[in-house]
Amino acid sequence: MSIDEIVKEYGTYIYNIAYKLTGKTEQAEDITQETFIKAWKHLDELKDQTAVKQWLHTICVNEFKMSLRKDSRQKTTYVDNIEELEKDGELLVNPPENVIEEVQASEDVISMRNGCFLAMSRKLSVNQRITFSFIDMFGLPIQEVADILGITPKAVKGLLYRARMNIDSFFQSHCYFLNTENPCRCRAWAEFFQTRNELQAFMQDKILDYTEKGYEFDLEIRGKIASYYHQIPAQMPRKEWYQMVISQFKKV
Repeated sequence: MSIDEIVKEYGTYIYNIAYKLTGKTEQAEDITQETFIKAWKHLDELKDQTAVKQWLHTICVNEFKMSLRKDSRQKTTYVDNIEELEKDGELLVNPPENVIEEVQASEDVISMRNGCFLAMSRKLSVNQRITFSFIDMFGLPIQEVADILGITPKAVKGLLYRARMNIDSFFQSHCYFLNTENPCRCRAWAEFFQTRNELQAFMQDKILDYTEKGYEFDLEIRGKIASYYHQIPAQMPRKEWYQMVISQFKKV
């Protein structure tokens, strides 16, 4: 495959990975662009043409980590105790696929909910975020994520367990869609956007930790949240983006 074919085939897919890791359109475009430029430079090293997607996964994750290192405001703690992760991995439970009764809401409110879910996934630690995004959002197998992160499959299960517990713990007590008695009303965010700076400053360095709240695993909550994440629509990079990326190959 030529690099043009690779970009057209996987451009939107890799962009969506970058977007779910960063939550920011411009940063996602930059990471995706750097991913394909790096791929173009090393295209002759790709021996197995059937492994293009997995190869791009790895490059994208490395570019994402590099972007975090460049941003002094980001916490970039990658080191986890592997033994503790593998022990947590034994607690991982995959909920059965189920159809949940959707809370009636307008399209703009659903969009806000999706944005909230993506925003909270960014409050996971870096490796939890990578694991959660690849497995729960894109359906990659545990072994493939283990290869990308360079850790054992058991440790990946531990990261996934912690990520799910953190996400579940937050939404279990906040999200109106999970429990109509919860205080959050997505529509209120439209007004709140005018005065959100204080919350943004507070959340900038906040990393989710379900143990702070004493949250315990709840299969019903996990099933609902998994269903909502699967409903989040894919994002498309700007139309100009493809031409911009192709033009960059001529400059490198």
